[in-house]
Amino acid sequence: MRMINRLTIPIARCLLLVWLAAVPVVLSAQEDVQAEPRTRHFSFGITAGMDRNYHSVDMVYMSDMKFDKFRTGTVFGLRLGYAPLKWLSINTGAVLIQKNYHMDHVFEYYYLRYSLNTTSTNDYINVPLELKLSVGKTVRLHAFGGVFGGYWLRGHRKGVTYSFSNERNYSFDEDYVFNDKRDNRIEKGFTWGAGLSGMILGKIEVGAEIRWYYSITDIQKPYMTNLNPRYNTAVAFQAGLSYWL
Repeated sequence: MRMINRLTIPIARCLLLVWLAAVPVVLSAQEDVQAEPRTRHFSFGITAGMDRNYHSVDMVYMSDMKFDKFRTGTVFGLRLGYAPLKWLSINTGAVLIQKNYHMDHVFEYYYLRYSLNTTSTNDYINVPLELKLSVGKTVRLHAFGGVFGGYWLRGHRKGVTYSFSNERNYSFDEDYVFNDKRDNRIEKGFTWGAGLSGMILGKIEVGAEIRWYYSITDIQKPYMTNLNPRYNTAVAFQAGLSYWL
């Protein structure tokens, strides 16, 4: 049931974006048919910005832990595009994106109360494949949606934990060591968003967008019973430029 919920919400949002974008596309169809056809079909470019990651955890068995709703990270990517029509393009690329989170852990031990915390910085590579609908002349509006695959490249942890053997708190600042039985480094999900752009110097397109990366894969493998699923949902704010061939 949890996987079904993770699927239906992004699909509904993608369909809503498509319908909202379809209305102006249909209204401008007559103009597009009579206009001079696009002579540049392929594009490549770069994009950069920031993202806010929401680390979703089912807290049924983890009532003593609290995760921040959002954590900021950076985004940098390369993009490729093919536009068979003036209002339709197929896009892909590679995006280096951080999906960070912060956890507070408060518990009692021998009638004493301990407050621990961990800030986790995680670098992912995401590869989207999407359709984009566009309208406008001088300033073009875009709506897009599709799927993405990803890979968890590396992680870093910093915070305070408790040592039961030494009976004291200690700080740590270390790279995360992956465990093949515990960590699911493969990521899959949906991406969608909207943006605007304009042309300069005839062949260079500059623009900005807001984009969702909605993962449907748990970052953990089922290595134990009563495991709490954990998902990432990143909202990216990006600006970039593309060169049309």
